[in-house]
Amino acid sequence: MRIQFATLTTLLATAFLASVGNVSLQSQVAGPRFDVVSIKLVPPSPNGQPRSTRITQGPDGGFVATHVSVALLITRAYSPSTPIEIEGLPEWARTERYDVTATSSLSKASPEERLAMLQAMLADRFRFAAHFEMRRQPAFDLVIARDDRRLGPTFVPVDVDCAAVRAAAADAPPNSRPDLNAPPPPCVIRVVGNRVEGEGTMADVATWLRMASGRFVVDKTGLQGTYRLTTEYDALAARRPSDVQQSSSTSPSIFTALPEDLGLRLVSSTTERETLSVDRLEKPTEN
Repeated sequence: MRIQFATLTTLLATAFLASVGNVSLQSQVAGPRFDVVSIKLVPPSPNGQPRSTRITQGPDGGFVATHVSVALLITRAYSPSTPIEIEGLPEWARTERYDVTATSSLSKASPEERLAMLQAMLADRFRFAAHFEMRRQPAFDLVIARDDRRLGPTFVPVDVDCAAVRAAAADAPPNSRPDLNAPPPPCVIRVVGNRVEGEGTMADVATWLRMASGRFVVDKTGLQGTYRLTTEYDALAARRPSDVQQSSSTSPSIFTALPEDLGLRLVSSTTERETLSVDRLEKPTEN
């Protein structure tokens, strides 16, 4: 799956991560490491607007990330086991942005090797240590909004095999910076500012909504195949404290845009999931 959040290509790894209970993950890091890692803090945006975030990863496992949060790096390193609500994550890890470049000498990195290198980088440069534990968490069920199961005007099925598209893309060289004036590449959901567009499976849609809503999303629509979507919503709403009112943005909340444009709805629920609990996380020394 590839999702671009404000030109972000989030290549959530398809590899598995075995459950390690309450054992510190720092002791579990094994395998290859990046050759060179450069980390630089990005100053806050002068106007307070969200910066464009992008991650590009090559076949060797090396990657270039611009304006990325440490929370996203952790989610990427331990996905799909880790929910977006990471327990004990300091606020700076969600709000500060970094430019990160990591190089690899591998000719072609497996999904397991990509995870191992990113996990080792977090342990080495951020002194990251954590453990998994089972917790009941707030979640959202994704359902079809209308009783007649009619979908919204900007959510339409398309005849695209995203599994085949992604298999071919895995062997392709890293893309140059995407043209935001052009449509997103096949099987990519892209968020730029408050606008989201692209195509993907329902699993991809649930992953995007997990970021948009701030909770884990369980797909209960029963829909199969690939869909093209377009909508606009207040992309920063999930990051604001509950006592902070909506910004002056004219964009609706995700809970309004979703049924109106896509014909889908998020229903509050709970789910018991393996939760990543942070034991230690330090700001990196820049280089």
